[in-house]
Amino acid sequence: MVYIGTTLVALLAATANAASLIRRDTWGGALSLGPSKSTIIHAVTTLTPGAAPPVQNGVLFLWPGMSNGTGDLVQTTLESWPDNSWCGAKTGQWCVRASVFGWFGQLDGTAGVVSGSDQVKIEYKLESNQQTWTQTVTNAVTGALLSTYAYDSGPFMRGYGTGTECNDGCSGTIAPQTYKNTVITLAEADPTFGNTLGVSGGTTYTGFASSEGGKVWTIATISIPAMT
Repeated sequence: MVYIGTTLVALLAATANAASLIRRDTWGGALSLGPSKSTIIHAVTTLTPGAAPPVQNGVLFLWPGMSNGTGDLVQTTLESWPDNSWCGAKTGQWCVRASVFGWFGQLDGTAGVVSGSDQVKIEYKLESNQQTWTQTVTNAVTGALLSTYAYDSGPFMRGYGTGTECNDGCSGTIAPQTYKNTVITLAEADPTFGNTLGVSGGTTYTGFASSEGGKVWTIATISIPAMT
């Protein structure tokens, strides 16, 4: 794997490329953390995606993801396809589903519908068996369940990052994305984890802090500009 500076953007992108059956084209802005000297056991964030493109010429994905670079990529995806009616979405809306990429291809939970102004809470939790990652996707305001999926991807998730992924000459994002209240919890404290933070494509962030000696890391906001 090739690292770009101290970021994990290339690591996450390479994992997605290797696992997906769809050709990867271009990327929007991103924020990443990792690799950690410890391992992630819990991560949660709330994404407001902005409106999806009214016309889609390829496939566009928005996601927060976790990977160790050699195994599975745990990622809930907000998706814009040329026809999003398969999930019940209308023009300007996204399909959303919890999913995992790996050597097996793509595995998905049931799909839900997200509007541009919706606040989508995305939570990844390593269960007590230290093998199963449970993804839970809800509307942060109403609590409505949008998607869920569980898969034995194992421990050792050392990197976390966002992705704005444009495949097959897609129509890119037309509105900014905002991630709020991102909290990443490690199994053991790693005071150096913060040194790995990196951004690209005009991405900005506020309120980056740690607690418990470097075991819990928080980012108040992550702002990713539209690709246009």
